[in-house]
Amino acid sequence: MKQRLAACAATAAFAAAAASFAAPSTAAGAAAVGELTYGSDILLQNQYGGDGGYLDTNGHSSQPGATYEVSTNQTPNSRGPATSVWKVASATGKANGTRVTSGDVIYLINQYGSGTYLDTNGHATRQGAKYEVSTTVTKDRGPGTGKWHIFGRTSSPTDGTIRTDDIVHLLNDYGSANGGFLDTNGHSSQQGAKYDVSTSHYTDRGTGTGSWKVLPAN
Repeated sequence: MKQRLAACAATAAFAAAAASFAAPSTAAGAAAVGELTYGSDILLQNQYGGDGGYLDTNGHSSQPGATYEVSTNQTPNSRGPATSVWKVASATGKANGTRVTSGDVIYLINQYGSGTYLDTNGHATRQGAKYEVSTTVTKDRGPGTGKWHIFGRTSSPTDGTIRTDDIVHLLNDYGSANGGFLDTNGHSSQQGAKYDVSTSHYTDRGTGTGSWKVLPAN
């Protein structure tokens, strides 16, 4: 009888141990503080000169199919409510709350008004630029124009996850990921703006012009 009870106890203990490995708690898979997740609202600070301003919508665009012009602003949201706030959405169906990984394809939705998508639209005229950047009400005004590949320069730990304060590059998907990297290029003529925003062939056309720091919006 004692042997049978001991055997039962050992079996129960083994089963409990096995279960603890096979079925971790759901909390273990939750994103840690500071990890960028889909559905998050962020600011993007350009790194030209250490502070190239915050990615911002500013005024109505004259480009066909576009809604707002895009430039950088010295102080986030100082020009209008949430003009510098961007919601991160998956372009490949990943659920809100899941981690954003370097190499993912995303949409960036500006939170001013009813929300518009960051988009490439037309050839740029500035020296060294590739395409103009504006926002539009549709996800993809043209094939891939509203999709952006997000690449982290590095992170800690180096597990591929994008985190707060990480520096990222954003490659537009137009023309099979040939739309160029999001870039600041010259002073903007828009009232209250700092630098003009377009795309470039290079990750950094100038020192930090194509580098963007991920910051929480609140």
